[in-house]
Amino acid sequence: MKRLIITFCIFATLLFTGCRLNYMSSLYSKDNKISSDTNSFSLNKEEQSMDDQEYIGKLEFEGMDTIWKYNAENDMKIKLSYLLSVNKGKAKLVLIDPTGKVETLIENKDSNTQKNIETIMISLKKGKNRIKLVASNKAQIELKLNVNVGDLNKIGFDR
Repeated sequence: MKRLIITFCIFATLLFTGCRLNYMSSLYSKDNKISSDTNSFSLNKEEQSMDDQEYIGKLEFEGMDTIWKYNAENDMKIKLSYLLSVNKGKAKLVLIDPTGKVETLIENKDSNTQKNIETIMISLKKGKNRIKLVASNKAQIELKLNVNVGDLNKIGFDR
């Protein structure tokens, strides 16, 4: 009986630990989780700064966090300038519209370094629009982001 209890405890520990270890990385491809109002992440190393409407950060990050929000009064287009380099893991910036639809704006993977800032036009719907940084496998990320409207936030709890 004692042997059975010990075996069960070991099995339960492995089961719970194994499921928990991959949770942050599993968020990467789950649009229903990404589109939620919640953020869930693991931030190990970070250097971040913000100046007006510009964000600059070097992170070791996995999971998802909202980096930008804007409540558009009408449908509109805006410019988004970015640099997203990934030395390890994978990362993407996604736009979440007021209906919860997720659109990948930029995605980079292992050892994909972007040297120059690029600018894209993004279409916003009337209502609450958000951009989240989503990453997996303890991604090592360099991110620069500039948006001329809305509220930029640092990644993590130090907002």
